Amino acid sequence: MRWNIGIVLGICLLVGLVLLPYQAAAETEKPLVPNFTLMSNRGEPVSLSDYAGKVVVLNFWASWCPPCRAEMPDFQRLHEELEETGEAVLLMLNQIDGFRETVASGEKYLTDNGFTFLNLHDDGTVGGRIFGLPGIPVTVVIDPDGYMDNYIIGPASYAAVKHLIEEAK
Repeated sequence: MRWNIGIVLGICLLVGLVLLPYQAAAETEKPLVPNFTLMSNRGEPVSLSDYAGKVVVLNFWASWCPPCRAEMPDFQRLHEELEETGEAVLLMLNQIDGFRETVASGEKYLTDNGFTFLNLHDDGTVGGRIFGLPGIPVTVVIDPDGYMDNYIIGPASYAAVKHLIEEAK
């Protein structure tokens, strides 16, 4: 009986050592984010590829969403800081469905509240088809090589997003 336990433990150890490199590789693999182009609140098309080589923060939001509205001041603060430092780029992606959220309702919300960050109008191309969002808000951080580095489902704070930016560098 003792001999059988020793053999089983030895086999388990051997299998673990053989599979360890594969497990480490799987844990470090990150999905490449495909390029996309959306219209912005500045009337210009904006593509993810415009920011190649930079850390990019995407925040998916809607004006009707209370948690989205709650995090907006933190994203305005982050936007102002990133404009000065250039350490990353913030892209806000307004989730437009044409009914509950429209380009007009999103833009009115931003204007009424004095938010000046770049806002992209996403009709589901990015949030739905690329990321398959479970809901909003969601914040995604993309590393300088274009791979999704990390994300936050639900409201994000300034400190949490800053931490993810540092990790993605």
